[in-house]
Amino acid sequence: MSLKSGIFNSTTVETTESGLVRGNKAVDAAYLAKLLSSLVKSGVMEGVGSGFRTIAAGGTSGETTAMQVVTGSGACMIEGHFAYDNATETRSFSVSSSDRVVARVYRLNTDDGTLLPLWKECTRSGNTLTTKAENQVLPVRAGNTWDLVTAVVDLPAGTTAITDAMITDLRGDENFCGFAATKL
Repeated sequence: MSLKSGIFNSTTVETTESGLVRGNKAVDAAYLAKLLSSLVKSGVMEGVGSGFRTIAAGGTSGETTAMQVVTGSGACMIEGHFAYDNATETRSFSVSSSDRVVARVYRLNTDDGTLLPLWKECTRSGNTLTTKAENQVLPVRAGNTWDLVTAVVDLPAGTTAITDAMITDLRGDENFCGFAATKL
């Protein structure tokens, strides 16, 4: 491994055809992410919006909102990559004839440079969540994928209204999510 260093002023500065400045000592996003990940641990940022908290939308059986949850605004750090969302997201679920478990995941994919909010259908065995489609144990933290799992919604068969009691908040659990904090 060779030593990588930065951030330093460039001794040679050029302007590209599109007008962007490029120097001979420029660093890329991977360098900056490595720098930030050495200072701040991955997790949801407390005090920014609702911190991606998921709650029942409310409503009684038969109303449109009865089978909805709302995930609030927030921000997170994942392996030195930052994401935020100022909006809330409402997710609707249908009444099911079988038990369902659905997890709220924030997934970083360093291959394509995306950080996305996802809902994953799961099975639950104790504290283990396994996605149905990919047969992966959540959170995935291997290779180029790094997950924060902020909440799990348990929908028993025949559920007609989601309550907060059906939502497990995992933001404080470092095995699934945790809160971003300085490592110092």
